[in-house]
Amino acid sequence: MAPLPRLFYVTSNLDESTALATWRAVISPLFEPRPCGPGRRTPTGSAYGVIIGDLVVAKVAFNAQDFVRDAQRIAVTPDHLLLHLYVTGGFNGVVTGRPTTIGPGKVALIDLGQPIATRAFASGTVCLIVPRKLLGGLPLETLQPRLDAFRNDLLAAHMLSLQERSAQLTEADVAATVAETTGFLRRLLAPAPGPSLAQQKGTDETVLTLSEALIRDNLASPQLSPDWLAGRLDVSRASLYRLFAERGGIMRYVQERRLLAVQAALSDPIETRRLSRLASDLGFKSEAHFSRSFRIRFGVTASAYRKAQLDASAAIQLTSPAVVQQWWTAVARSPPVRDLARG
Repeated sequence: MAPLPRLFYVTSNLDESTALATWRAVISPLFEPRPCGPGRRTPTGSAYGVIIGDLVVAKVAFNAQDFVRDAQRIAVTPDHLLLHLYVTGGFNGVVTGRPTTIGPGKVALIDLGQPIATRAFASGTVCLIVPRKLLGGLPLETLQPRLDAFRNDLLAAHMLSLQERSAQLTEADVAATVAETTGFLRRLLAPAPGPSLAQQKGTDETVLTLSEALIRDNLASPQLSPDWLAGRLDVSRASLYRLFAERGGIMRYVQERRLLAVQAALSDPIETRRLSRLASDLGFKSEAHFSRSFRIRFGVTASAYRKAQLDASAAIQLTSPAVVQQWWTAVARSPPVRDLARG
């Protein structure tokens, strides 16, 4: 099966007026970007994403700028839900009528049916756009722009995992991926979840999700071990071994995550680190160990894989910003993927 449609927009190599026009066109369904601060630099940014049926997940980086969504823009663009994880940077401003501050590691829940005015720092982010129709029954208008720390960490872990594996998804994966993500969001954002917070924290699903997030965030750490994970999660080693038994054990899973992280990085045309730097940053013992492990796992050398991905992205770079705008309006009109799957 062919991979899913990708979106790739970079403004760093364009002249100032073209860069602004391109960036403004790409994010126009969401916001109007405006210069801010003493320098008042031209607002620009880069976005690399994948369209997963009714969802879009993307890595987005931008310089300091204001983002404004007013009543006029709301009237002519769909009112999807934007989940915006700030890996670096952050913003201050008003979201859904509430003063909001977002920093690194935090997810902003942005209801695009309401006005927004924020001042963002230079940031690196992951965003997930979810049409309102997929979250039927949830009172999105009552959502706070920030979740409590526990639910924030679960949501951040889910978004990073989805973004990391998005480039490897195919059409055959769409229905299951959309159902999995929307089901997760309904449970996470429900106003009155069934189990208490303490009960949720102790479930296998939650411990596994947080374990995977800790592993992904610490792939290069020399401390990464079953004992370290158990201590950070306040669970027994026996519990962790049980949860990871179907994944071949904890350290085998760690090695698999390192390889998948490299694969995701090599699939990302915005990623510019050399192979030796990637190997070091992601915890491989040596470049030779990395090269051998990658070739065994994926059947191709890392350099050949990167070249193939860059060649594919060269064509994607020519994609018009109208592709994003078309997705916004087409998804708003169409039935959800899960309903089509039911026939």
